[in-house]
Amino acid sequence: MANPNDAYTELAEKLGVPNSERFVKILEAMFTPEEARICQELFAPATCPELASKLNLDEKKLSKTLNSLVDRGALTRGKTQYAFHTNLLAFHHDSVADTAPHTGPNAIPQKVKELWGDFFRNEWCDMFVNNSIRMQKMGGRSLPIWPAIGALERSPNIRPEDILPEENWRLKIENAKRRIIAPCGCRVVWGVCDHPLMTCFACFDRPRGEYYLNQPGRLLKEVSLAETLDIVREAEESGLVHWGECYCCNCCCENLFSVTRAHRFDLMTPNRFQAVVNEELCKGCQDCVERCPFEAIEMRKTASSKKLKASVVAEKCKGCGVCIVGCKQNALRYEIVRPPEYLKPRPFPPPSQAGRPGGPPRVIPGMWGFYDLK
Repeated sequence: MANPNDAYTELAEKLGVPNSERFVKILEAMFTPEEARICQELFAPATCPELASKLNLDEKKLSKTLNSLVDRGALTRGKTQYAFHTNLLAFHHDSVADTAPHTGPNAIPQKVKELWGDFFRNEWCDMFVNNSIRMQKMGGRSLPIWPAIGALERSPNIRPEDILPEENWRLKIENAKRRIIAPCGCRVVWGVCDHPLMTCFACFDRPRGEYYLNQPGRLLKEVSLAETLDIVREAEESGLVHWGECYCCNCCCENLFSVTRAHRFDLMTPNRFQAVVNEELCKGCQDCVERCPFEAIEMRKTASSKKLKASVVAEKCKGCGVCIVGCKQNALRYEIVRPPEYLKPRPFPPPSQAGRPGGPPRVIPGMWGFYDLK
C-alpha cells in the first residue's frame, strides 16, 4: 500500500523543492493526500472526465474537489480543463498570495501563514539568491526595477518622449481597461512591516483579476484611475520598490528580502535611470541614505560646504527612485544612463515544454508557468 505522505513529497519534488521538510509541512496543511495527488497529476492539463478515468475516481465527487481547489487558488482552469501551477513561485502567488487572501470560508489559516513564513525565511530566500546567481552566470537577469512615477515627475530634465512605453508605468495605468488591485501576498502571509497592503498589480487589467474580483470573500477591489495613482504614490512615498508587479519592501519581499539578507544587491537588475544629487539643494539630512534599499547613497565631504552631502554610488543605484520621492529638498532627480537597447530581452534558454503535436498544451514560457487552457 502506498504511503499517503508520498503524495506530498512527490508534489514538493515536482515544484522544485525536494528534501524540504518545511515545504512538505505546508503541503500537508493545505491539502489532503488525495488533493495532493490530484494536483500532481495536473502538471499536464486535463478535463474532469479525463482525470477521473486516470485516477479511477467518481467524476461528480472529483468535480467538487477540483472546483474547491480552484476556489482556494490551488488550480487554474479554462472552460473544461484544469491545471496545477508549474513552479513554486506561481503556486505561492495563487494559493496564498495576491488573489488568494480573503475573508471567506477559504481564508488562509494562521498555521499555514506561519509555515510559509518559516519556509520562506529559512529556505526559500536562499533558493531565490542561488537561482539568481545561476541565471546571472548563464547570461540572464531578473526583471529590471521599475522607475518610480513620482521620481520621474520630480525630474524635469526627463521629457515624456524619453520614457519608453515598456517602462512607462503611468501610461499603463492610464490605458488599462479595468484597474483591479490585490493585497501584497508577502505582507499578508509573513510580513512584519507597516507598509501599505493593497499594492499588488498581478491582477491589474487581466481576466484572472476579473474572475477573482467576483468570488465571495476575496479582498481584490476595482479602483478608478485617480485611486490607482493615489495607491502608487502612497507606495512610493512609503519607500516601496516597484519590481515586476509588486511594490516591495526589504522585510518580506521574496526577492528584495532575499538579496538584502545575502547582501547580493548585484543580483537585482537596474533600470535605465539613476539618481543624481544637486549638492546646492542638499541639506545633509541623510533621509535618502535611510530610504535607499540598495545602500547606494553615501554622505561625503564637498568643496563647497562644511556639511556632508549625499552622493549616489553609480554602480549600486538600481534606479528605483525611492530616494528622489522622499527628498523634502528636491535635491535628487533622475538621469538616463542606459540606452533604449538596454531593455531588450536577453537570450535565455526557455523552460522545458510539455507540448507536442497531439499532446497536452505547452507551458507558456515565463516564471509563472500558466497553461494555455481549453
